[in-house]
Amino acid sequence: MSAATSLLVRLVHLVGMALVFGGAAFAWATLRTGGPGRADAGGSTAPLGEPATLAATYEWVFWATMGAMVVTGVGNLGAVGPPGPSGRWGSVLTVKLLVVTAFVFGSFVRTLVVFRLRRGGPPGSGRSLLAKSYGATAAALLVVVALAEVLAHG
Repeated sequence: MSAATSLLVRLVHLVGMALVFGGAAFAWATLRTGGPGRADAGGSTAPLGEPATLAATYEWVFWATMGAMVVTGVGNLGAVGPPGPSGRWGSVLTVKLLVVTAFVFGSFVRTLVVFRLRRGGPPGSGRSLLAKSYGATAAALLVVVALAEVLAHG
């Protein structure tokens, strides 16, 4: 892989993580603070609309971005030529892959909850549950980023 291609792959991976984490943090903050009659962080009391609509939009962006991140993550591993799982770097990589796998399964459950709320719940239902799930998503992504930092810089 050329240096320019390697840089592009890493850039897409980094921008994807920023989009997924930023979206989760935005959804958490919006759903947590914007209940009926409550002011949001900017002091506005304007209605935010149906929480499941915001959540469904995030889910579409999330899964498209995760697809790109899996492809670029594999590309990054191929470019680095990782050692086996016996060394420190390999052990951290194994932990990161296990955390990412658990995160993806948890995200699948979150997506099912979002679409169930969107189909069958009364308007405005599930705001607290969605806020907690996006807060947990953002927290889990911070763990993944910390593991990535250890892999990148030792």
